[in-house]
Amino acid sequence: MSTPTEAVLIKTMRLFLIDYENVNSAGLHGIGQASQDDRVILFYSHAANTLSFEIMDEMISANIIPERVCLERTGKNALDFQLVTFLGYLIAKEKADAYYIISKDTGYQAAIAFCQEYFGVKVQLRPSMKAALGTAAKQKANRPAPAEEPAPLRTPAKAKPVAKKQQSTQAEPRKKGKPASVSLRKKATVIQVQPVGAPASVLPQTETVPIDLETVLTLVQPPVTIETASEILHCLRDSSSKTEFHNALQQHFDNDMSKQYYHCMKPCFVTFAE
Repeated sequence: MSTPTEAVLIKTMRLFLIDYENVNSAGLHGIGQASQDDRVILFYSHAANTLSFEIMDEMISANIIPERVCLERTGKNALDFQLVTFLGYLIAKEKADAYYIISKDTGYQAAIAFCQEYFGVKVQLRPSMKAALGTAAKQKANRPAPAEEPAPLRTPAKAKPVAKKQQSTQAEPRKKGKPASVSLRKKATVIQVQPVGAPASVLPQTETVPIDLETVLTLVQPPVTIETASEILHCLRDSSSKTEFHNALQQHFDNDMSKQYYHCMKPCFVTFAE
């Protein structure tokens, strides 16, 4: 069997990295629910290299055979370091819809937080394949269905009154206690990068712009439908940090759209508590 680095790196539905030293056969329960488009990589050592017949039958029935990486050098947390290193490599080289570490070791949380903060990639820690696949199915079931072929949003000057009217009927009501507007003034530590010769920022540092549907429609490029803008606005108002906002977007949109909307709404991040 080829090693993971010899495999052709293609778009993967979900990526599962198994800490077999930690979970053993119990961590592979539910592997039969995985898809042929998923990629499962099993990290093991000579001290943990046995597999139950029950799990073997489940893998054979589903025609899913994990890739295997054997730990040759021993030491404290050696397998954990190897797994996290390979996770970073795959994030850079392979496109996946979701990333999972199968382990009960909470020591992975630091690496998971790092991936979220610096790469914008959500990595989930689960004790077994069954727990991971069950969570993925639940999130998919709770995700609202996309609107059928929404018409492209036109934003000429004459259309502004119409957009405001639609805002009052389609945007979700503001929750009690939420401010009507927030300041978009840049903090001293925020650097705004512009092309050479470009005019100054269109948002004066002393100007306060209301965070409403019209603001979202202005910031998000390319233009989106009013329904999509309403969902982005809802995610923003329900978040108190960049991480919460990014996670909320991923619950409503796919990975590429989440990243695009996240970067477009960056002027609003100064409203979050540090």
